[in-house]
Amino acid sequence: MMYLPQKLKTQLQQNNDFIYMKKILLSFAYFLFIAASSFAQNLFTYGKHAVTKDEFVRAFNKNPIVDKSRSKALQEYLNLYINFKLKVQAAYDAGLDKDPTQQYELQNFKKQLADNIINDEANVKALIKEAFDRSQKEIHLQQVFIEVPSNVDTAEAYKKIQQAYKELKEGKKFEAVAEQFSNDETTRQSKGELGFITVFSLPYDIENVVYSLKAGSYSAPFKTKAGYHIFKNDGERKSSGSRVVAQILIAMPPNATPQEKSIASGKADSLYKLLQSGADFASLAASASNDLTSGSNGGVLPEFTIGSYEPEFENVAFSMKQKGEISKPFQTSYGFHILKLVEAKTSFSDINDPTALASFQEKVIKDNRLEVSKKELIQKKLSLLKYRPSLVKAEDLYIFTDSALKKNSHTSVKGINDDTPLFSFAKQSIKASDWISFAKNNLNGSVPGDRSLFAELYKKYVDVAADEYYRKYMDVYHSDYAKQVKEFKEANLLFAIMEKKVWGRANTDTTGLLQYYNQHKAKYIWPASADVVIVTCNSDTLVKEMQQKLKNGANDWRQITASKGTGVTADSSRYELSQIAVVSKTNFSPGLITDPVKNQNDGSYTFNYLIKVYNERDQRSFEDARGLLIGDYQQVLEDKWLVELRKKYPVKVNEALFKSI
Repeated sequence: MMYLPQKLKTQLQQNNDFIYMKKILLSFAYFLFIAASSFAQNLFTYGKHAVTKDEFVRAFNKNPIVDKSRSKALQEYLNLYINFKLKVQAAYDAGLDKDPTQQYELQNFKKQLADNIINDEANVKALIKEAFDRSQKEIHLQQVFIEVPSNVDTAEAYKKIQQAYKELKEGKKFEAVAEQFSNDETTRQSKGELGFITVFSLPYDIENVVYSLKAGSYSAPFKTKAGYHIFKNDGERKSSGSRVVAQILIAMPPNATPQEKSIASGKADSLYKLLQSGADFASLAASASNDLTSGSNGGVLPEFTIGSYEPEFENVAFSMKQKGEISKPFQTSYGFHILKLVEAKTSFSDINDPTALASFQEKVIKDNRLEVSKKELIQKKLSLLKYRPSLVKAEDLYIFTDSALKKNSHTSVKGINDDTPLFSFAKQSIKASDWISFAKNNLNGSVPGDRSLFAELYKKYVDVAADEYYRKYMDVYHSDYAKQVKEFKEANLLFAIMEKKVWGRANTDTTGLLQYYNQHKAKYIWPASADVVIVTCNSDTLVKEMQQKLKNGANDWRQITASKGTGVTADSSRYELSQIAVVSKTNFSPGLITDPVKNQNDGSYTFNYLIKVYNERDQRSFEDARGLLIGDYQQVLEDKWLVELRKKYPVKVNEALFKSI
């Protein structure tokens, strides 16, 4: 035996281990290659067209296996999927994909799908959770507000808000600072009082500032388009929920004289006395309220939460607890109001409640917070889209834009013309003419005198163009997007071609139906059955009335049931006894009026009046069998059509590949 030093033995062992691991890795790589290749292989072909294993497996896995083996389920689904692809190809051959309705529905689906993807990327779920959490409390809000008109220099206002902030930090009361520094008359008079607010009461950027404050604290100066603000959280409370109220408004002009106030107050008092005497609130709202929008709807206002109206209005609305409760007249800046509580709703307490989730999702999608998140998202995606900024000088572009908009001329200015590239993405270049069209639509032909506004509009255009480009090439960035679009398109085409080749033809081919009926009469036999009048009433009171009248004069059932308008509906036909809805086992006989069955969907009641009973089996007439015939005849037409399609597109299945599934 040869002696090997331990060091060399270790090296050899390591080398053997390396060779062994290399073999394993090569085997694994080969397995991955074979697996990837098999999924890329065609499972079956039909004519010149093919379906890959990957596509078939993805479709199959969307259908759960019920009460059968996987191999049997796969075989059945393979036959169904082949038939599906043949029918879709027939739809393409018929040009149905070019039908305007098909194209409209496809574009609409693509937009909805892209919206969903972008919403998810914009973290809409986090926004929904954030909104829900904020909805659990209301904040008593105050502010110092220095208004800055759009055409005024902000330097003086900035200096003033900083001084206000300094005095607050030195310990001066917030109300005093608000009264001293605010230049908005309403804010100054109220000493900065804004009342309670909750989620969705304010623009999202302000809401973020307010909800970041602890009770008793105030913010640093904050600039909005309106001016400079300092906000204070003056206290918090649990959510008051929401309210639906009806109102009668006796309006007053903004600067009403004492006499005008007195007249309005007197009218409101008179209406309140009428309501106390039993007058109908909705009728008075329609005839006397100065709020014409709600007046035509019985005075009912849209559902609202705290922070939607003036504090005086909300204090009354949220103090009412009993449905139907009517408030005494009270005054706001709009005039005198009388409110009636229609509904008091508590706030949602569980975001996992489907109703709560749907409600907050709808509000978040409508609110500007999602748009803010989307803008941030598109900025992050510029590199992904291979955005290349403009090489044109901003000053030169401004001059060109000014000329194009003012003179409606697209002549070359500063070397820029309609075809000059401004910026680009991976597969698309944006020209100066595209920018001018956007500017026209957003500026109504004018040019902002402030160059910063022009720059802001141009930045907005880059965002809009990037969003449009991302949507246009969504399939490049999301493979599932292309798959879902294809699935939707093919499903729509299947429906259209089936309507054309099978469903519609079976309904209208009376000759073919009659021929099929005569050849297969034995299939269409009545089991035990009855001629029945089926009556549906919207209340149990009407049920009792209709049943009594039918007992006394069943031959006049049409006139009897029609006399109650929409409160009662009735129809007559022949039904199998097993199809007649009854409360319990029934001995069917002529003249029987069955007990009513309550319909859970709408709370209505249905009962039956039996005119004639057929206890023996009986041949169905052509008209009686028509509904059953159409279904059977559709299958005949479909089977015949599939035979033709398989001749036109010969099907070949890769059996070995299929078995590997």
